[in-house]
Amino acid sequence: MKSVRLPVILLLVFLTMAFNVFGQIGYQLYKDYKIRGTITDALTKEPINATLVFESVPDASDVYITGSGNTDGAFEVTIRTDQKYVVEVTSDNYKPEIDTVLIGGNQSGLNFELLSVKPGQLLRLYNIYFAQGDYKILDQSLQEISELVMLLNQYPDMKIQLEGHTDRLGGRRANIELSENRVLEIKKYLVNHGIDHKRVKTAAFGGSKPISTENTEESRQINRRVEIRILSI
Repeated sequence: MKSVRLPVILLLVFLTMAFNVFGQIGYQLYKDYKIRGTITDALTKEPINATLVFESVPDASDVYITGSGNTDGAFEVTIRTDQKYVVEVTSDNYKPEIDTVLIGGNQSGLNFELLSVKPGQLLRLYNIYFAQGDYKILDQSLQEISELVMLLNQYPDMKIQLEGHTDRLGGRRANIELSENRVLEIKKYLVNHGIDHKRVKTAAFGGSKPISTENTEESRQINRRVEIRILSI
């Protein structure tokens, strides 16, 4: 009789431990994270009615969609997995925004500022990176360029001009050639992702239009930039 009861007791102990372990894992996997934030105009700070899409990285196995309101630009979404998400924020008459966020921990607020788009407006691409003295686009630039692809797909009649700038170090001709090759490389990326080449003009200014004239590395970094001029919508 004792030989029968002992395995039963051991089985019950095992099942109890397994329940506790897997219950804890399930709690961690399905813990709710309430993410709140606002969408506003980058210049006026007015609230924006926008759509947000959260897709889990790398396989988009979890997708959450929410929106913000006109009155306060606020949004709220409940996400049940503790991992990285790519967030796409879109709104009519605004440049789309893409960001990568890690859901979990103490993070609860995400705030986005969108740039409005209209003919004649100049938009700066802040996160475009090239190797020093080269025109090959580095991988960390692709998210910013993807936003430009989204913008052009959002407005199929939009035409733009990519404008390249360098710092003032080096010769004038070499800087113009470098800035030209850089914007041509971005145009090539856009065309390879379905954008008609006729919609994208290019202009190269070298170091002739600096934002800052200070002789510091920070100033030179500011001057090395690519800008988008919206020609028509």
